[in-house]
Parts: sequence; C-alpha cells; structure tokens
Amino acid sequence: PRPAALQVHADDDRAKKQPAARTAPRRLAQACTLHNLHTAEALVLDEGPDPDEPALVQRLLRDRTTWEEHAIAPGPVATLRAAAQAFGAMRAELVSGFRSDKLNEMLRKKGRHVARHSQHVLGNAVDFRLVGVDTQVLLRWVRARHRGGVGFYPHSGFVHVDAGPPRRWSGS
Repeated sequence: PRPAALQVHADDDRAKKQPAARTAPRRLAQACTLHNLHTAEALVLDEGPDPDEPALVQRLLRDRTTWEEHAIAPGPVATLRAAAQAFGAMRAELVSGFRSDKLNEMLRKKGRHVARHSQHVLGNAVDFRLVGVDTQVLLRWVRARHRGGVGFYPHSGFVHVDAGPPRRWSGS
C-alpha cells in the first residue's frame, strides 16, 4: 500500500499554461511544482527553502519500491530550484531521487546505466527535467553552475545532478 500523499498538486493548472520549450533562461521569482513521475506526488518549491522543506523533499524523493526515506543533499535541490527560477519553469519532473541498494541493483541487472556505487544510494542525487525547457539548454546551464556531478540522459530526456565530486557524462 502506498503511504499517505504529500501536498499533491498532480494536475497543477500552472504547469499546463507553460509556453512552448524555452531556449534561453529568464529570471522569475515564482514557485515550481516538483512532480514525482513514479508516485504522482507533488510538492511546491517556493522561491527559497522553508524549515519544513528538507523533510518534505526527503519524502517526495524516497525509494519508489521500498518507500524508504533518506535525507537528500541540499546541493542538488538548490541547483534544481535555481534552474527552475532561471528558466521560469513552473513544473519539474523528478525521475529519481534516493534509491535503496535493492532498487539500484535491480536497475543495474536490467541493464540500465546505473553506477554500482551510485550517488542516489547516498541521497546525494536528483534526476530531473523542467517542463517547457529544452533539456540540452538545461544541461548547458547546469554544467556551467553546478559544482558536483552532472550527467545527461538524452534518450530519457533528463539531467542528473549530485553532490559527489565534479565530473560529467552522458548516458542513454
């Protein structure tokens, strides 16, 4: 059984009103809805973090198979927030956050490009895309600003950011 939902705004009307894909960032101070693609839960990230945010993000980005929660490093979340603000994105789709060892190994066995010692297992990584923002443009923006690891998965259309050592890669 699924745990009780977070502040769910799954069909947030603001996300539907976004214009076509943007190619250049613009600065807007606004909220961005984080939408977990696996659980359909959502959380509104305001312009700056509030005291309850770490616990809410931890719950939203928990393991999707075991429901295990783990603290999420603040750096990747800060990069996600800054990117959403820079591009005026009202919705971010979350592909992956914390992964248990069990889920990580299952993905590896299925042939997914998953590191054996993934930053996701440590709660140090977030995979995301911004609705209405070209992923290549988002990637260039993140590479120029994020100090940890940055990966790009063109076939799946998302960017990976983590709190590990600086490194860059592209997957499938």
